[in-house]
Amino acid sequence: MRGDLAPGELADVRLVVSDLDGTLLAPDRTLPAGTGDLVTELVAAGVTFVPASGRAYRSQAELFDGVRDIDTFIADNGAVLVEQGAARATGTLDPGLVRELLAAVRQHVAAGERRSTAVVCGIDDAWAEVDGELWDEALNYHPRLTRVDRLEDVTDTVIKVAIVDLESTESVDREVLRAFASRAQVTRSGTQWADVTSLGVTKGQALRDLQARLGVTPDQTAVFGDHLNDLEMFAEATHTFAVAHAQPEILAAARHHLPDVGEPVQGAIRRLLDDVRG
Repeated sequence: MRGDLAPGELADVRLVVSDLDGTLLAPDRTLPAGTGDLVTELVAAGVTFVPASGRAYRSQAELFDGVRDIDTFIADNGAVLVEQGAARATGTLDPGLVRELLAAVRQHVAAGERRSTAVVCGIDDAWAEVDGELWDEALNYHPRLTRVDRLEDVTDTVIKVAIVDLESTESVDREVLRAFASRAQVTRSGTQWADVTSLGVTKGQALRDLQARLGVTPDQTAVFGDHLNDLEMFAEATHTFAVAHAQPEILAAARHHLPDVGEPVQGAIRRLLDDVRG
């Protein structure tokens, strides 16, 4: 582990927050064996463990099904905060802005003949206009997905519009989403995904809310991440860990760098447990 940890450096940590895809999860997007036992050990040692992802809450809950002691999640890149199993929106999108965004994305997709689409998200449910590969990709992250003829017909409160592009969201970010940056929060959360949420809604803001409710300070917080949507969380924690394949901005911001072998986050958590237990 680069950025060597001093003996006992993590002894005061009381909150561990980890990104999922590309960080805690295996390459096949599953939870590595033994992670549930690690979480149980953390809780027994007085440390709260919180998954933080661009995934919907229901998707995260499915991943951790059967893992005891997890009832808090940061979901939808901070647009949803779940505490003790109760989900609440941290911000919602104006319906007019949603319609304008959907029209712009649809025009971009048609002009470039891209394998891309928008997914409209509520706290529990999500909606898409597509099928095939795009449907399957969206379903990985939004298990309560419904197909509709027109996304503009969705009447539920919208907490996020996600854009998926099977090649890369770089062009839609550059040509469409940046025009909305003064009115909404635009976050790239992976090569194929970008999210638009209410202005100021990030994983970092959700983490600040959670720290305040738990009475936990940045010095008592450890965060693990790999992509740009984790950057705001790093600003809220003293103990920050980047996996080896992380984006350059994450590597630069991280206090510690993890090796890209085995299960690096699980190994770091074991080291953290040793320090906490003294």
